[in-house]
Amino acid sequence: MSDIILSLDIGTSKIAAIAWNCSNKETLDIVSAVNDSTLAGLPSKYHEQDPDCVYRICSELLMKLIENGTFSATDVKTIAISGQMHGVLLANKQLRPLSNLMTWCDQRSAKLVASINRANWPVERTGCYLHAGYGGATLAMLVSEQGIPAGAIALTIADYVAARLCGVIGIDASHAASWGIMDVKNKCWDRELIDRLGIPFDVLPEIRSDLFELGNVTADIRLPGNVSVRLPIGDNQASFFGTCGLANDAVLLNLGTGGQISLPSPEFDFKLELETRPLPFGGYLQVGASLCGGRSYAHLKDFFKQALMSFSGQEFDDGELYRIMDSMAGDAETELAVDTRFAGTRLDTGLSGSIKGIKTDNFTPGALCRGFTRGMIRELTGMVDRSAVEKFNRVMISGNGIRKNPLAQQFIMEELGISCVSVKSKEEAAVGAAMAAAKAGGLL
Repeated sequence: MSDIILSLDIGTSKIAAIAWNCSNKETLDIVSAVNDSTLAGLPSKYHEQDPDCVYRICSELLMKLIENGTFSATDVKTIAISGQMHGVLLANKQLRPLSNLMTWCDQRSAKLVASINRANWPVERTGCYLHAGYGGATLAMLVSEQGIPAGAIALTIADYVAARLCGVIGIDASHAASWGIMDVKNKCWDRELIDRLGIPFDVLPEIRSDLFELGNVTADIRLPGNVSVRLPIGDNQASFFGTCGLANDAVLLNLGTGGQISLPSPEFDFKLELETRPLPFGGYLQVGASLCGGRSYAHLKDFFKQALMSFSGQEFDDGELYRIMDSMAGDAETELAVDTRFAGTRLDTGLSGSIKGIKTDNFTPGALCRGFTRGMIRELTGMVDRSAVEKFNRVMISGNGIRKNPLAQQFIMEELGISCVSVKSKEEAAVGAAMAAAKAGGLL
């Protein structure tokens, strides 16, 4: 008999579920689905997803794992959850949604955020500035524009799914901190900031202890009634655990749709270009995030795709284009200087990217691909002091933007000066959530 944890990772574009064996620390099965809950036809700056649709996908994936027969349902001990951070939705106490999920991509609160005097923002408590798309900014925007319904409770999408599975509402520090209105050091809501923003305090869920056991499964997903649901954790922290382990002794660089570099620290220490986020079980992550991240390379791919269509009338497969781009970048003898901050930065959304160093003999597709690759890496590595990174013996890498690109791995080692280790496991955030749940439950 083995102790099995089912773990969900609720991403913006994809949702995955895994079955994780606590005995040998291996993933037994993986299922995933496109997160097709994003609503079409919304006004500019809106980005919303249907929470009921997200829950349906999650429950179907959990049942699919059970149906696959790679383990016995009676061996399942708990459900762990990792979820996209910063976003917020409103629900009533019966868990009926009163709003859609307003994701981290939603920019409606940008005007409100721009009106805040950053010099007076207590980053020594929050660990971050408030940005558009952060739950605190979105809630303040809702209060100022249309109000918040009486009895509403604000939730992340992961907390909503967890509550639907077991009927108990809560939020952990990693998700609460991502809203930008939490006292990170004391792991409580920052009342002074919440009052300043006009957010009703009773709309905020209770911040519970790390990996709190919310309750047993009550949803009809073909699991025994004694299977517990653990409080979800943020996907950044979950990815860190799933990639680097629970020892906090490595740096993580992730490049997928977005991009992040994460350094563990035993103490709270805020730096301008980094956010300081709480880690389950103690300590913090200093996190630098690029707004465009791996999308930079996708934009270049789309440019080539459109050009090829215009010239030849033929539409090329995305995977084939990426393979050719990677090959051209690796073979290129020259390299253009590309600033990939095409969506700005957290501190200055007005910034734009650039391509420099163009001469008569170096404006080639390969030099452009090579420049984009280094630009994505340099944007992230430039957020941290090399001396701080060199205290660690390795940088773990994850995300398809790096895993499938040897040149990107070479650039990471050149920029950071330490060895680069690729993660062998898939669905790192789901694995990390499972590992954390196993530790919290005494199963490791």
